Amino acid sequence: MGNISFQETRVAIGKYMLADGMSLVIDLDKSHGSWLVDGNTGKEYLDLFSMFASMSIGYNHPYVLANKDRLTTAAINKPTNSDIYSPLMAEFVETMGRVAQPDYLPYSFFVSGGTLAVENALKTSFDWKVRYNMAKGKGEKGSQVLHLKQCFHGRSGYTLSLTDSPDSRKVQYYPKFDWPRVTNPSMIFPMNEENTAIVTALEEQSLTEIKEAIHNNADDIACIILEPIQGEGGDNHF
Repeated sequence: MGNISFQETRVAIGKYMLADGMSLVIDLDKSHGSWLVDGNTGKEYLDLFSMFASMSIGYNHPYVLANKDRLTTAAINKPTNSDIYSPLMAEFVETMGRVAQPDYLPYSFFVSGGTLAVENALKTSFDWKVRYNMAKGKGEKGSQVLHLKQCFHGRSGYTLSLTDSPDSRKVQYYPKFDWPRVTNPSMIFPMNEENTAIVTALEEQSLTEIKEAIHNNADDIACIILEPIQGEGGDNHF
């Protein structure tokens, strides 16, 4: 353990930043698998959110512990990987390509965080659509993104306009783009005949709104973005 105790942790953090996190203080040494240990009480909690997926393999995974020396080398040296390559980077890229990339997506682009991944996907779409329109003599058009209601795609620049959070404070006073937002025809449970009919009608409504948005914006829609399951919007499945 470091120089600050579990009991002193919240006070120390609150002295220099807003300490409005959970009341427990994690014991990083004793937490294991999917069990998070509170350092103040020693109580174990079953972690069902896995730190918003940053701890998807759990705490102190045996493989990670067995390879901690090699991982430490990567952790304490942070080269600009786009410019300076290393065997460790090559191993990571090769593993991702072999395990996670389908044949129709042969190239990777690595960036830190989901929001920035969305931002770069949007920029790719804008770049392609504008160049396509210019080549067709239609001018510099292609800057809109079609998206669903109750969506969450991040809280940075472009993605602020693609987040329809139930908590308005998250996006309330920030400048945003007026991009087309359509009905999200999420499933209604139980999936009986009545609810299925409602969802079918919502799907038709959503398709109508999509077609109308494309008609009204002609060549200016660069892409459509959606989540297979909306989390922020209320655990909405499609």
